[in-house]
Amino acid sequence: MPVEADTYEQFCQRFSSDAACAHALFALRWPEGFRCPACQCTSFSLIRTRRLPLYQCASCRRQTSIISGTIMEGSRTPLPRWFQAMFLLSQPGGLSSLRLSGILKVTYKTAWHIAQKIRFALQSAEASEFIDADFRLDVFYYGAPCYQDAQQPVLVGASLNEQAQPERVVLHQPEPIHVNPVNRRVLSSGYHAFARKHAEPHAAPSSDRYGKLHAALFPIAKNVCNWLNDTFNGIGAKHLQAYLDEFAFRLNKQLQTAPILPTLMRWCSVTRAIQYDELTRPKPVLVVPWIYFGSRSRWKGHHMSRWGA
Repeated sequence: MPVEADTYEQFCQRFSSDAACAHALFALRWPEGFRCPACQCTSFSLIRTRRLPLYQCASCRRQTSIISGTIMEGSRTPLPRWFQAMFLLSQPGGLSSLRLSGILKVTYKTAWHIAQKIRFALQSAEASEFIDADFRLDVFYYGAPCYQDAQQPVLVGASLNEQAQPERVVLHQPEPIHVNPVNRRVLSSGYHAFARKHAEPHAAPSSDRYGKLHAALFPIAKNVCNWLNDTFNGIGAKHLQAYLDEFAFRLNKQLQTAPILPTLMRWCSVTRAIQYDELTRPKPVLVVPWIYFGSRSRWKGHHMSRWGA
């Protein structure tokens, strides 16, 4: 589906109705033809009595909605707005939920939920691929440099080609159990956890013993931090990983010279919908440093006294 070269106006015109979007979703979900999720039968009858089409299996009689099993399942938002959001989040700089709400003419909560569901699909895409060669693994810190004890450590791993340029990049926020809560240094267990989760068993990481970023990874770390601050005015620890995966997805497609939008749309059509309560439920994160001082003002006073010394 050649949509990568479309402008936003052309894209909106192509997918201006539920029917046009449903037709595209069918091709994205079942590129080789319909297959019943229950019995894998390929024969079906089409039911058009609802806003979105239903596909009734000729064998087991199960009815499958065009949006069931996708990030759009259960949503009352019209499909054209979903497609527009996919286009906008596929662009090089991405955009904030505030801007998305203005463009789509929906509430901020709806725009945030749509964007997070799309990011969940991109997280699934990133999790489906592994680093399959020896790779470089370093750490950088996201947050205000003057408050080091409040920064979020981020591991960046990359397989490098013969010219020492990255071929695939993974950005990973280590779990709190793998981080020293006082100085925010990543423990050795955090590096091992990264390798187990993101690399093939035969792939071995290398790192600088003094914590210096590799020359090819330094601009990536800088661009990630600038993007998070400039586009979103900063991201908290709870949702940081979703935004890191969004950045990595876009970067990896650029490194592979692969089209971004068709891949994004494909993953949105095969990824389950993540619910709002699942997105907002508590998540283990590093304890904010002012807890150790009893209040935020005492924490700031501690730093101010150090700067004045």
